[in-house]
Amino acid sequence: MARQRSRRAVVWAIAFSCLGLPTLGSAADLKIGFIDSERIFAEYPGTQEAQRSFNREVQDLTKTAKEKKAEIDDLQRKLDAQGPMLSEAKRDEQNQVLQKKIGDYDAFVQKNWGPQGEVSKMNERFLKPIVDRVHKIVTAIGTDEGYSLVLDAADGNIIFGDKTLDLTDRVLDSLKKEDASGLPQPTSAAPANTSGGTRP
Repeated sequence: MARQRSRRAVVWAIAFSCLGLPTLGSAADLKIGFIDSERIFAEYPGTQEAQRSFNREVQDLTKTAKEKKAEIDDLQRKLDAQGPMLSEAKRDEQNQVLQKKIGDYDAFVQKNWGPQGEVSKMNERFLKPIVDRVHKIVTAIGTDEGYSLVLDAADGNIIFGDKTLDLTDRVLDSLKKEDASGLPQPTSAAPANTSGGTRP
């Protein structure tokens, strides 16, 4: 890990010099700040409400998935118990029904919990309003106060940062002030660490 991070530092230094920007060692006029998006999402009250809304939506899908799985398990138990007494044709027919239900269940899980599934899209939809607000606040601070660069400590790229460069509290304060001023609350958002809902 340490080697990867030191390589990144070298890459950043090369990138600065290639772009004609001063390296960090001689960057008297380069103003850098950082935020911790994980902390913002953990401490911002709107995130908890967003998590509850997300969970409510995923709960119905999870219930349906569990019902489908219970049907498969029940059918499998019946087939195991009655199999020896059934004719070969009847056993094949029951096996086909079982395989179809398994296929339907797998398709349902993939459609909802797969990489581009509904739960992932739902998570993104719930997350976007808060992310957009954070970006807007950080952009405003960066523009108004002449920051050259604002990094995110949650990415793991900041090993040390002077607390005076940490803008996290200011972003949290701005979010809370926006909420208190009566600006429309986001109807959908989710925490940054939401992985897309629990798979059934």
